[in-house]
Amino acid sequence: MIVTPPNVLSASAALHQTSYRAAVAGIINGLKSEFGESDQDMAERLGTSSGTINNASNKRGDLNAVTLLRIGKEYGLHRLGPVLGLVGGKAAPVEAVCTSDLDLPVHAARGQLFLAVALADRDISEAELLEGADDIEAAYVAFGHLKWRLDGARRRREGAA
Repeated sequence: MIVTPPNVLSASAALHQTSYRAAVAGIINGLKSEFGESDQDMAERLGTSSGTINNASNKRGDLNAVTLLRIGKEYGLHRLGPVLGLVGGKAAPVEAVCTSDLDLPVHAARGQLFLAVALADRDISEAELLEGADDIEAAYVAFGHLKWRLDGARRRREGAA
């Protein structure tokens, strides 16, 4: 079974209010779980009410655009992935540069080299993970870029069929 990392795009879901609410609820519930925050904690960070957060987390109400953008600002742009994925997109910092095809093998190899060295003793420690963070991130970005392109190619092929 293949597991898709959270910020790697898959085929877009149907775009309607239910899919939007499900995407927002997934974002909010994931953040509350990850950060151990209550509705009130999150509401204070985002400048809204705990009722708004609760309704959005239970798919009973829509989250307005400003509050959604504040999630990206407070918790990281990548957190908006589920909503932007509804329209086949993803968020990237303004300073982000597109990875060229020529860079992909280098970034992928950095991740493979990290794995080879770290697994020499058949165990990857937290210290090794932290030391290899740049190499892990480079490989993750390279394969995420390829997955995004693959998903787009598949959608175009399905649309042409």
